[in-house]
Amino acid sequence: MRNGKTVFVDCNDTLIAVRHASRSDVVPDGFKSIERGGQWYHVQARPSADAFLKAVAAEACNIVVLTGGSSRIQHLLLALTDLDEELDQVIGFESSGRVELPASWVLVDDLQGGCSSFEEKLAMLGFKRKDIGEARYKALVEKHCIQCRSFKGGDDSAPLTGLLEEVRTKLAA
Repeated sequence: MRNGKTVFVDCNDTLIAVRHASRSDVVPDGFKSIERGGQWYHVQARPSADAFLKAVAAEACNIVVLTGGSSRIQHLLLALTDLDEELDQVIGFESSGRVELPASWVLVDDLQGGCSSFEEKLAMLGFKRKDIGEARYKALVEKHCIQCRSFKGGDDSAPLTGLLEEVRTKLAA
């Protein structure tokens, strides 16, 4: 790892759009198709994802994909969309509870507001709402988390690069 600053970023609907598919489904424009273990996926990188990851890496931050899915599958999907070059690590549900927090960190995710998947990611980082209490949990989210618009494919009307200043501000706090 480069230093004490880490940007944790969600994979599905943040960096890439993932659609479960059948073998006979037509691959939508801009998507790539992949099959693993009998399951078909159509994936598309968010147009701003590569520039976002490169900008974060250029500022000497560690980049860790934090996903509720399998790290092995997510790594394959990120490689298929050419988004794996700047990544330091992909951490999935199977690594829950074994994540070391750096001195300065942020989590960029499309989910928040009481969503169980978002809470699972914070739990992977060692923060459970029931253990730390509501006030501390809300303060933690305010200090360390950035919500982006969900990306389902196609147009990237809210690019991740638009969040770079907020990432810098939260990492500096």
